Amino acid sequence: MNDLTLWGLFFVCGLSTYLIRLSFIQLHGKLGPLLAKCQPVLLLLPPAILAALCIPPIVFSKQNDGLQVELAQILAGCVAIVLANYFKSLLWPILGGMTFLWGYRWLIG
Repeated sequence: MNDLTLWGLFFVCGLSTYLIRLSFIQLHGKLGPLLAKCQPVLLLLPPAILAALCIPPIVFSKQNDGLQVELAQILAGCVAIVLANYFKSLLWPILGGMTFLWGYRWLIG
């Protein structure tokens, strides 16, 4: 692939992304009632994304093909879940889970 083709591909991808986002901004006034109906589902999106990012590294912690569950990571995940339910924030579960994980590995070895 030559440089001109690559830059053309970048331009087309950037333009298409811009047009997709612009279409939602332009249609926002017309889609107000539909967005109100979708609000409960959209509120579940951040926890779903966080779970999708966090669970695979916890379950597949080693480089092997199979499941390699490490007890320290499972317990740290449970601590983070409890802290997330208690504080309703993102900072404290991350800090608490990582502190627990590092402390557990330091104590147990």
